Amino acid sequence: MLSISEPTLVLWMHIVAACIWIGGQVTVAAFIPLLRRHPDLARRVGRRYQAVAWPAFAVLMVTGVVNVGNAGLHWSQLLDSPAGRTLVVKLVLVALSGIAASVHSFLQAPRRGRASGGSAVGSAVLGSISLIAALLAALYGVALAGA
Repeated sequence: MLSISEPTLVLWMHIVAACIWIGGQVTVAAFIPLLRRHPDLARRVGRRYQAVAWPAFAVLMVTGVVNVGNAGLHWSQLLDSPAGRTLVVKLVLVALSGIAASVHSFLQAPRRGRASGGSAVGSAVLGSISLIAALLAALYGVALAGA
């Protein structure tokens, strides 16, 4: 039987957190349109997801930093190697995903909740940006893991 090393455990935590972040976004995107007729329920689902998603995002950040060291990459030399440049692209995508989700969660959704009615277009755009950026970041993460 293979032993489970610290780098393996950190990578596993990173993957599980990514599953929660990405899988939760896909699930919410699938169900929220069905809940539009029940705005209170839609808000409750969104808040419930946030209670799981933001801790997962924090785990992604911490384990991501540890994984950089475990991969032998040095922050000061990120642009000096193909793996480093790939990591830079991944980090930009992670930041974009987090920023889009933050704008939605902490600015747009609460404001929309206070207004009567309102368009769901802003939510859909921000959610799409966050999800697509997260999916692409995962792709670049897989490329890094295979390097």
